[in-house]
Amino acid sequence: MVSETYDIVLIFPPIRTWDNPRNFPTGTGLIAARLRQAGYKVAVIDVNGLRWEDERVLEKLREYNPSVIGLGGLITTYGWVKRMSRKIRQQWPEKKIILGGSVGTSIIETALRNLSIDLIAVGEADDTVLELLPALLNGEPIDNVAGLAYLKDGEVVHTPVRPMIKNTDKLPYPAWDMFPMEVYLTNPVVGVGKDIDIISSRGCPFTCRYCYRIFGRNFRGRSAEHVVGEMTALKRDYDVDFISFQDDCFVINKKRVFEICDLIDAEGLNKSLRWSCTGRVTVCDKELLRRMRASGCVSVSYGIESGSEKILEAMSKRATIAQAKEAIRNTREVGLRCPVSFMIGYPGETRETVMETVEFCKDMNIPLAALMFTCPYPGTALYEQVKDTSRFKEQFATEEEFVLKMADALELTVNLTDAGDEEMLAMREEALALAKRNYQPPSAEEVAAQEKELYGEELYRKAREQLHSPEMQAHRSRHGFNEEN
Repeated sequence: MVSETYDIVLIFPPIRTWDNPRNFPTGTGLIAARLRQAGYKVAVIDVNGLRWEDERVLEKLREYNPSVIGLGGLITTYGWVKRMSRKIRQQWPEKKIILGGSVGTSIIETALRNLSIDLIAVGEADDTVLELLPALLNGEPIDNVAGLAYLKDGEVVHTPVRPMIKNTDKLPYPAWDMFPMEVYLTNPVVGVGKDIDIISSRGCPFTCRYCYRIFGRNFRGRSAEHVVGEMTALKRDYDVDFISFQDDCFVINKKRVFEICDLIDAEGLNKSLRWSCTGRVTVCDKELLRRMRASGCVSVSYGIESGSEKILEAMSKRATIAQAKEAIRNTREVGLRCPVSFMIGYPGETRETVMETVEFCKDMNIPLAALMFTCPYPGTALYEQVKDTSRFKEQFATEEEFVLKMADALELTVNLTDAGDEEMLAMREEALALAKRNYQPPSAEEVAAQEKELYGEELYRKAREQLHSPEMQAHRSRHGFNEEN
């Protein structure tokens, strides 16, 4: 029985179904907030947080009876989106279905020709959806709405490119109340206690070839007032203990980071909140790290990716082994946790370069509990480099075939090296075993002392239960939290 009619329902697909839901779907939350703010009747079906089966999703759609349905998420959700969009289309052929996120933007033609959708909101979709929705509701033309892609007479049509949002302070805070917050708050990503994500900036100016940039290369950070206002709201409304900043690179604008820290202190949040962030080895010096720690930061993560200068150059990482080692030393010396990530299997990888990564971990006493496989995600420079090679085409006849196989980076999706698959798998296992053998873990007393100092007594008690549970250890290991302790 239909109870209400909604203008739009946004559906967020499930990710990493082998693990508990952890990362709050910020993009969907922001679009929901913008649309509601503009006066539209909006609902969200967070399949990732709720882990609903298909029929439950369809049942909820029948209840909401929306005019427009929005799907969107990571490229790895493509298989789920294909299945669900087909089921939605079969039941409601008249409803408009919009696709957003990297699952649409990075493979526009493949998505339009293979999914049961009407159009794609390309790239940064906040303003696009706000302009598109009234046109769809009123049956008006959409060809003048910037930032769209759709099929017309069998051909892919692109409307004018949507300019990126310059002033990101105009964005509201995510519509947290539309999501199962209790799920995300009880499954920490990086932190402890009641932990939730914030993305405080968009865009990354660096050129790492394996990285997909849906928000472009122009760094656009929200102001300290806007960021700390969000932290304050989360503390007030949800009594959070921990904020995980999930920016592409939180520290790029050091002046902004200092301003955020100053305001955290001025608002007294440094006494009640702890936080973590993403770093970059070429940026994080001791002055910055000390300032962040004084304002409640407990952890800075780095994507080291390889211990081989040759591979780092091939990745266009624009960072050296010496810089990586210095950043790790500096982070540890100021007393911060320092999770780092590595990958194996970049083009040009050999047993020699893999052993250089092992040697790096030995020198820096890194346990290397996780070693991800390189995956050329569509939309990246790496994908453009390999997609037309005979090696790639031998493994995948079509782009869709490749995308459907993509999963977590702990699985070998495609081999980009001259080594055979079995050899590559064996090298990974050898590297993990050697690093584990070389690792010198801190004592239990040292770990406890650091955790008490970083978290404080009350949060320390929560941390003991969470960080040392088998479930959390498995999560951190699979996600590449290679930490000193």
